[in-house]
Amino acid sequence: MTVSIRRALGVAVVTAAGAASLAAQTPTIQVQGRVQLQYRNSSGDSTLNGGVGYNTNSVNNYFEIRRARFQTNVKFGDNIYLVIQPSFEMAALRMRDAYLRVGMTRNLSVVAGQEKSPFQRYELTSANNLPSIERGVRILRLSGKEGLNDLLLQNGYVSHDLGAGIEGQSNDHRYFGKLVVQGGSRESSADVNNAKSFYGRVTGTVLMNKAKQPALQLGASFGSRDRAICNAAANAGAGCTTNIAYFVDSAKYTTAFGLDAEWGGFRPGLHVIADFATGNNVLFARRINSGRNTANVRNSADSNVATFMGVSIIAAYRVLTKGPDTRVIKIIEPALRLDYADPNTNASNDQGILITPVLNLYFANSVQLRAGIDFYMYKDAAGVSSSAREIKFSWQADF
Repeated sequence: MTVSIRRALGVAVVTAAGAASLAAQTPTIQVQGRVQLQYRNSSGDSTLNGGVGYNTNSVNNYFEIRRARFQTNVKFGDNIYLVIQPSFEMAALRMRDAYLRVGMTRNLSVVAGQEKSPFQRYELTSANNLPSIERGVRILRLSGKEGLNDLLLQNGYVSHDLGAGIEGQSNDHRYFGKLVVQGGSRESSADVNNAKSFYGRVTGTVLMNKAKQPALQLGASFGSRDRAICNAAANAGAGCTTNIAYFVDSAKYTTAFGLDAEWGGFRPGLHVIADFATGNNVLFARRINSGRNTANVRNSADSNVATFMGVSIIAAYRVLTKGPDTRVIKIIEPALRLDYADPNTNASNDQGILITPVLNLYFANSVQLRAGIDFYMYKDAAGVSSSAREIKFSWQADF
C-alpha cells in the first residue's frame, strides 16, 4: 500500500469518526404539553359569613384554566439535557422550568438554571398526576390560611428558584442525592441581596416489587433560605408596603427539615405519598412580600419567626376497568388527602386541618376527570371553630 493511499484512508477514518461524533451530539427534541380546566365553588363559615379568613374581593365560584404549559426537552448526545417550560395560565405568561443538566460521569451531574428546590415529595410530584387536584389549601374567598405545602411555598422552601447544583445517583438508580445553591428570590426574580439559599435532598428505593418496580421509597430534605430585610428608609417614604427596597448586604436565614415516604406508584393498586416537615416560619402577618419573593422580614428580630410543623398524607387506589378497548373509562381511582399544619407550635388555635376526598376517572392514561371536595377546618384566636369548603372539578389532558 502506497503512502498516499494510507494517508487517504487515514483521512477517511478521521472524517468518519468526526461525523459520527457530530451525529451523536445532534439534539433530539421532544415537546410535551398539558391543559387543566377547573370549576370551583366554595362555601362555609369563613367564605360566606365573613369569618376570620373572609376575603371580600373574590366571587365564590368560577371556571379557570389552572394550567396550560408546554415543555421542550432537548437531549444532546447521552449526557446533556435541556428543559424549557413556559406557562400560560389565565393569560399570565410565566417561565417555570428552564435548566440545563450535564452528566459529568455515570453517577454525577451538574445542573444550572431555574427549577424546583429539592424539598417535599408531593411538591416534586408532577401536577399531571396529583390525585388530590391541588397540593395545598386553595379555596375561593378564604385568605390567610395555609396547609403544609402552602406554608412551605410561601416561605420559599419549595417550588422554583434560580441557581445551580450537583446531583448524584447509584449505579442501579435506587439512591439519589442533590445539593443546590439558589438566589432565594424565587421564580424568575433577580436576587435582591448578596445572600444565597441552600437546599439538599437524599432519596432511596428501599423495597422493590416482583416486577422490579419501586415499592417503598424514602426521602429527607433540608432547606436554608435567606430572608431579605426591608430597607424602609430607601423606599421614598413608602416604607415596607409597595415598591419594596431591601438591604443588599444583609440577610436573615431560616431553616426547614423534611421527611417523606412513598408506597406504590402511579399504577394499579395502593399508592401513598406522605410528607412531614418542621422548621422556621415567618408568621403570616409579618411577611414582607414583593411578587413571588415572599416571606421576607421587616427586621432581623427573632419575633418575626416561629417554629412550624406539618404532616400531609395522600392515599389513592387505582383500579383498571374491564371491557373492550372502546370503553370510555379505563381507570377508576378514589383518593383521600389528610393535611395538618401548625404555623406556630408555641401558639394555640392556629392549626389547620384539610381533608380532601377525590374521585379520579381516566378516559386514557393522560386524560382525566377529577372531582373532589376540600374541607378546611380551623379555629380563630378566640378558639371559635370555623370551616371552609370547596367543590372542585378538574378536566385535564397531557401529551
